[in-house]
Amino acid sequence: MSRTDASILVVGGYGTIGRTVCTELADRTRGKILTAGRSPEKARRFADSVNGVQPRILDVTGRTGYADALADVGTAVMCLDQDTPQFAEACLERGIDYVDISPTDSLLREIESFDDIAREREATAVLSVGLSPGMTNLFVAEATDKLDSVERADITLLLGLGEAFGPDTVKWTIEDALGPFSVRSSGEPVSVIGLSDPRVVDIPGWGLRRAYRVNLADQHVLARTTNIPTVESRLCYDSRIVTRYLAMLRQTGLYQPAVSLLGIDRIVKLADAVPFGSQESVIKVEVLGQVDGRAKQIERWVRGPDQARATAIVTARVTEALGLPQSTGVHHIQNLFSSSPLSDALVEAGYTVGRSEQCRD
Repeated sequence: MSRTDASILVVGGYGTIGRTVCTELADRTRGKILTAGRSPEKARRFADSVNGVQPRILDVTGRTGYADALADVGTAVMCLDQDTPQFAEACLERGIDYVDISPTDSLLREIESFDDIAREREATAVLSVGLSPGMTNLFVAEATDKLDSVERADITLLLGLGEAFGPDTVKWTIEDALGPFSVRSSGEPVSVIGLSDPRVVDIPGWGLRRAYRVNLADQHVLARTTNIPTVESRLCYDSRIVTRYLAMLRQTGLYQPAVSLLGIDRIVKLADAVPFGSQESVIKVEVLGQVDGRAKQIERWVRGPDQARATAIVTARVTEALGLPQSTGVHHIQNLFSSSPLSDALVEAGYTVGRSEQCRD
């Protein structure tokens, strides 16, 4: 069976992001699309609603079902948050291409260690796929190529509280994104903590906002794959009140006690029931450097409703491209792709993609 005729397995394929990945791929590719997860009923119900999609049962927490789940699969797309890289390893050992949207850098580092396996089995893994990480990586890498030297890269994510976040996203935000972590600042590792160290950012469509530290993978991947001295990611919500309230809880030391008091499961349910907020999200990248001895700042952004849908569109296009010859091994999105075709796909779907460049005296 040729790789172009093999099935595409979307893990978490009936979830918030996975269902759009399945739908996009079913509309644009000739191969069979498999929506996979632990629930036979949910997989079957979703598959029945989309032509070209079929259900498959898979629990990524155990290896026992991998052989059956990966039969006739040419590409696996991971749309779930994982605790271990064992499924990615199983795919690459079988010569199956692998795409991952995870924003967790510790997981991505572990998958990077499978590069030799991927090359030996002539498989390709693409990590950092989506908006942030994803388009942010591409925007920073491409801006860096236009500058003689780079001083810093700042990445900002604004999330609308009215968006329907999946439970994995909410849990990851609480447990991983807003805890302690290390970043590169002025070429040196610096320990920071989520919801601290605000930076005022002019966000397209939203004006000046205070954005706070967040443990997104893009800053870590770019720090170890480029020579940029300072790379930082920050987050804010569409509601200034909610953003500042969360930052205040962190500043006063009440954040963790509040999380412990409410419990993760209850917070997930509360987040799903939020009755207010916009559905719009924005990613913005600012890269500052020098060209011909003059300071220059390059800005790129994506703005539009439903960041989960935008992530899915980017993921589907990357997955579709793996049907063509690609460099084997484990790569991050900026190593194999350019932003232009992905930006075009987002614009076609109703998102705004913008840029600006200005020189400073």
